[in-house]
Amino acid sequence: MIRNELLKLFVNNNTNFISLFFPYDYKCQVNWNIRCFSNLKYFYFCNDIDQNILKELATVSKSIKIFNCDVVNCNDISGIIRLIEVQKNLDSVRISRCDKYETWQSIEEVLIKKAITVQNLYLSYNWHFDVDLKFLSHFVNLKSLEIIECSRPPNQNGTILNLNQSEKMSLPALKILKTNQVSFIMMTRLIESANVQLTVIDIHFEDIFCDFEDVRRFFQAIYQNCPNIEYLTLPIKDYVLIEFERLLINCQHLIGLVIRSERGLQYKSLFEILNKSSPSSLIKFGFSLNRKFGGKYKLLRSFLANWKDRHTMLLQIWPVNYILGHEKEVNRLYELIKYYEARGIVKQIDWGINWCYDSEESIWIEKRYFY
Repeated sequence: MIRNELLKLFVNNNTNFISLFFPYDYKCQVNWNIRCFSNLKYFYFCNDIDQNILKELATVSKSIKIFNCDVVNCNDISGIIRLIEVQKNLDSVRISRCDKYETWQSIEEVLIKKAITVQNLYLSYNWHFDVDLKFLSHFVNLKSLEIIECSRPPNQNGTILNLNQSEKMSLPALKILKTNQVSFIMMTRLIESANVQLTVIDIHFEDIFCDFEDVRRFFQAIYQNCPNIEYLTLPIKDYVLIEFERLLINCQHLIGLVIRSERGLQYKSLFEILNKSSPSSLIKFGFSLNRKFGGKYKLLRSFLANWKDRHTMLLQIWPVNYILGHEKEVNRLYELIKYYEARGIVKQIDWGINWCYDSEESIWIEKRYFY
């Protein structure tokens, strides 16, 4: 009762909403005054919302540009589908935690209908779905794509994917590609489909299931298809260092490099390659260093010492799994970086990588479409 009365205070002819958020399990009725909601631009809601509420909103609001929904445990998405269908200029769509294949199929169908206007797309679904990403070819104006596969798959390819169909995808406008737990096979297909216009690739992947040849082809796809890449985040292992060096040589516009994982990586070889083959444009680095790195700080010192006569670098280091007993090792790292800051090798150091940092001098630059 009190909640409904409060709604009446805000929803009236004198109010014009451009942003709207519904929390989890929202059930209250809303008076969908057309004067209040006809100019709605940003819309977000959590799972298990009453679908009739969304259907009613669809009768008055057709101008939403940024659409963000969490569909986990949703048995009925008829209101979601209807609300998407009536929008005239959807720009950014975020579908999170899709855990039912029937739900995924319905969302895929309605998104295809709105594909011409969508420029930013975020999809999060269960790994076991038989997803054919060929449907993305409908998004001819798509500039940013992020794909998250929920849960860890029990097979080395990471997903059940109809590769024969997905080989012929086309993403002619794609500039930003981000993935999490998506197989290297699928990522290779996406990169080959986007081709030369890609400027940002951001990859998260647990390497337990990686196949050597899949990873090697992934690196090849980058340096063969993405000469204009500027920002790159990815895991690197010893067995792909040769391909990684070729990437540095061929991608002469690379500005920022972030190495997510250090398991299975000998930093001596990595730092030697960076000193030898980095393009002159590469000045921003991010490393995650766990406590086992403490005894290897001399490798980092050698890397910084050999960076002289290059552009001053911006460096971010994420000390992972350090505990109180390793304070001495952490302090050695701090002192090392300060030494090279004083000598102009390092311009700026950030301890603890912030992947959404807004500074122009951040290692990672991204436009926040959904936050």
